Amino acid sequence: MMSGRCGSIRIVLKGLQKRSFRRGRLSEQVTAEVERMMVTEFSEPGVRLPKESELAERFHVSRIVIREAMKILEGRGVVEVRAGSGTYTVAPSVDKVKDSLLRMFQDRPIPGIEDMELMMELREVLEEAMASLAAVRATPADLEEMEAALVTMEAGHPADPQTVEADLRFHRTVARAAHNPYFEMVTEPLTAVFIQQIMLTNSYTIGADLHRGIANEIRKGNPVGARQAVRRLMRRTMTDAKRAIKLIEDAAKTSVGA
Repeated sequence: MMSGRCGSIRIVLKGLQKRSFRRGRLSEQVTAEVERMMVTEFSEPGVRLPKESELAERFHVSRIVIREAMKILEGRGVVEVRAGSGTYTVAPSVDKVKDSLLRMFQDRPIPGIEDMELMMELREVLEEAMASLAAVRATPADLEEMEAALVTMEAGHPADPQTVEADLRFHRTVARAAHNPYFEMVTEPLTAVFIQQIMLTNSYTIGADLHRGIANEIRKGNPVGARQAVRRLMRRTMTDAKRAIKLIEDAAKTSVGA
């Protein structure tokens, strides 16, 4: 009799564990769906999301799953749960965008060429636009900050943290010199993640001469020249990255075949 009861308890516990795991998986799926919903339907900051019961009905899950998803989103800083009022969207920030991009690559030991090309394509479009605007709008203070970043880059070694930071600071300053805050919000995390990914391939180079070319065109007030200088930097960077990734992939194939 006791043996039968213990067997029943084990079956119940096993079922509970399985449902708990499934609920965890569901909460992750719902989190992704809510994030997509926020982009398409509730993109403005400070907008109240549908009630917990409405979201549960929409995604065909329990309110517990919705609650877990909201905790995840609140931890990421994209929503704010206000007691007695509801859940509201939060304005995006550089750190939030960067965290989102890093989550996309967290399980990959080295970046893939296709992802690198897509990221570079986006960077090229954005950075050409902001460099051309900076050529028209940059203030003396902006130009001084660019020069300071360039001096650090030219004096440093690619592996030095201060050199990497100077690289990021240069691109951040160009974005700021366009005097459109949204450029900086998007390009800074994109550039930071790209540099982090490319450093995994050991192909990170300073390219100080190409960066200085961008600064020179901005200083001259030449929007077309600034665009062309950005394009040269991006093409060189992508060529170096492709070469490094191919060497890593070839080495891995050789190791497997040995």
